[in-house]
Amino acid sequence: MSFIEINDIKKVYSSKQTKTYALDGININIEESDMVAVMGPSGSGKSTLLNILGLIDIPTSGYYSLAGHDFEKIKPSTIHKFRNKHIGFIFQYFALLKDYTVLDNVLLPLTYRKMPHKERIIKAKEYIHKVGLSDHINKIPSELSGGQQQRVAIARALVGEQSLILADEPTGNLDQRTGEEIINLLCKINEQGKTIIVVTHDINVAKKCKSIVTIVDGKISNNFKPDAMIL
Repeated sequence: MSFIEINDIKKVYSSKQTKTYALDGININIEESDMVAVMGPSGSGKSTLLNILGLIDIPTSGYYSLAGHDFEKIKPSTIHKFRNKHIGFIFQYFALLKDYTVLDNVLLPLTYRKMPHKERIIKAKEYIHKVGLSDHINKIPSELSGGQQQRVAIARALVGEQSLILADEPTGNLDQRTGEEIINLLCKINEQGKTIIVVTHDINVAKKCKSIVTIVDGKISNNFKPDAMIL
């Protein structure tokens, strides 16, 4: 069994007169410690797929399992606990709490863990150090550059030792040099055994990944040409 199995996933938005297929029969297998880029034109279904993988949204039909867990068999009331334990998120616009320090932002995923407060602090500082921000631990987001804010977001995604990291355009709001630093950091994290899925419009980012999945009109496409992508 693969670490991630997606079989015939469909996501349909219905109105009285029409049905819109955001995803239409997606099949993907991803192995543990893989790093996969998801590419496609705007509106192709990339973000919908990421939301389903992250248990933020549920498919209309189809099968999804993560690390052997079949989500048809997990109670809806426990989904948020599973997500917090197993999945970390990195967003294009960082999604940091503006009045919280670097340390406080990284501590957030540990809030509901059964862990002494002192241990939470130690773990958060460990991951802040890993992303190179120990000297900025007491700063708030507005005192950081875009690249530094994304590093905080990466530390926050990793601190709970989640097995899957989902990154939605993690370099999309950064200049080229800073974007390269961030994707190289993600590659280093992947080399340490973390499974990472990156939605990106940047072919240079995608080439850093071990494999590329392309989606067009809600379906996996083998004929997709990134250079012709309409953003």
